[in-house]
Amino acid sequence: AIPDTISLDSLKRNDPTFTSLSQFFTSHFEEGDEFEDAKANFVESLAAYSIVTYLLQVKDRHNGNILLDNRGHLIHIDFGFFFLSSPGKNSGFESAPFKLTRDFCMVMGGPDSATFRTFRELCCRTFLCLRKHCLEITMLVEML
Repeated sequence: AIPDTISLDSLKRNDPTFTSLSQFFTSHFEEGDEFEDAKANFVESLAAYSIVTYLLQVKDRHNGNILLDNRGHLIHIDFGFFFLSSPGKNSGFESAPFKLTRDFCMVMGGPDSATFRTFRELCCRTFLCLRKHCLEITMLVEML
């Protein structure tokens, strides 16, 4: 167990006041610095996991495998399926390159917001940074 976390699935099923992730952020984090820090943590961790799960083709990204910590970070768990491995012998399992839900977008203020533009910029910067090390990454992946 990872301390101070809850799965998105548990949050949605077990919190009777839950209506959306955006509403949860608004009610859970105090207005001002705490809220802005939590949103920044969310965006930065979402961007990093988006690129890593895309490059490694991590599958099985349902809400039970994604945690939210008490500072707003998304944390992925259970990496049992990646590359060509997936449940059901790859029968059309997860066609999206990474998990970016409407709920995630609304935490960022929607697709036209400055925060969403920051998310896109972080994804691009992360991808370009990893690209500089593609040979090293490829060698590590080949050892799997």
